[in-house]
Amino acid sequence: MSYRPPPSAALLRRRPVRSLLSPLRERRFTYEAYGALLDRLRQVRVVPLREFEGSEGGHLPVVGLRHDVDSRLESALVLARMEAGRGLRATYFVLHTAPYYDRSTGLAGALRELQELGHEVGLHSDLVTLELARGLDPRWVLARELEWLRREGLEIVGVAGHGSYEARKHGFLNHLFFSDLPARAPRFPNNDVGLRGEKLDASGLTRGTLSEFGLRYDADFLDNDSYFADSYFDERGRRWHPDGFDPSHLPPGSKAILLTHPCHWDASLPAKVGRVWQRGGSALLRRGGSEAE
Repeated sequence: MSYRPPPSAALLRRRPVRSLLSPLRERRFTYEAYGALLDRLRQVRVVPLREFEGSEGGHLPVVGLRHDVDSRLESALVLARMEAGRGLRATYFVLHTAPYYDRSTGLAGALRELQELGHEVGLHSDLVTLELARGLDPRWVLARELEWLRREGLEIVGVAGHGSYEARKHGFLNHLFFSDLPARAPRFPNNDVGLRGEKLDASGLTRGTLSEFGLRYDADFLDNDSYFADSYFDERGRRWHPDGFDPSHLPPGSKAILLTHPCHWDASLPAKVGRVWQRGGSALLRRGGSEAE
């Protein structure tokens, strides 16, 4: 079965009933299932993305384990502890525009815990969104966030562009802030720009380079032989689940990236149902369910 990113039109479509039924649709996204994935990963070499390009597995495949923390930092910590308990390390990209990203609520301590567990913390960039949709200076935003994160003891060398709702709606890519990256991103779900004539003019974007901000890489532009993500859907609209990932099928010495989003994972189906409905069925109905993929 082949998996692919959905087009922007599909991602923007309001589907309140589908959102309310997401616990049933995603009932296999449990911590127990994630633990089974981690046990399978013990047969390959697993590295955080800052080590991915220079890693050689010899006769073993190399897997770069990536998490985009669009929401639910508490779920990211659960996954991180599970990985550390098995001696595995991953990269967690934290979203600076997410509700959990609040410096007054113990954010720094949670991010330091990720790093202390052996994981890498990177920045999930929403810079172009902030400039085009909110009129903020992205250079100032990036410098401010990196300064704070590094002052709190976090070693930030990697970035990954966020597929925000605004990016999908208006047909731009958040990595476009960086002038040393290609204009189009591999596997990014909103390359079909100009949706319904609403494309924003990106010709005058404020830009910068990775190196001037002390960054070494963008996660979407790391060379790899294969790429797997729970943001992909099949032709029936089913989200790809890592149950279908068998590391033993990776060729010796090959390099793969495996991306998951902690927001989809829960302790159990009842916990998932409770979380979704606690968030508010009426709010989902009003918004049409636009939780990030």
